Amino acid sequence: MLKYAKIENEETKQVSVGLGTNTDFYKSIGMVEMDVEQDYNGTWYLMGYAPAEPEKTKEEVSETRRQLYIAEKDPITCQIQALRDEEQTEEIMAQIESLKEERARVVEKIKAENPYPQEAEAQNETGNI
Repeated sequence: MLKYAKIENEETKQVSVGLGTNTDFYKSIGMVEMDVEQDYNGTWYLMGYAPAEPEKTKEEVSETRRQLYIAEKDPITCQIQALRDEEQTEEIMAQIESLKEERARVVEKIKAENPYPQEAEAQNETGNI
């Protein structure tokens, strides 16, 4: 992405970027047009120098999964439990089964999007990512 920028760190190639339209000002402070990119944290670098996001640890993935289970899976489990307190008609039992399937899909999605480090390596080796 072509932007007015100035190299701030020759070693890492981190740059300051002018984000507005005041090109005369950017030129006056030594910025020139260059091809730049942002890293995973939003820091700007010369194109090709932005560091990749570090791989998460098993503990970090575990905490992410835990939070997602609380936010996405547990409400479904509560719905299932509430329906189990009702009279078990065919309609109620069908709703429970549907919610159980939905919950299983949510769990699989969370696991797939947040693999543990060794799982990510295995997925890369088998071409599943």
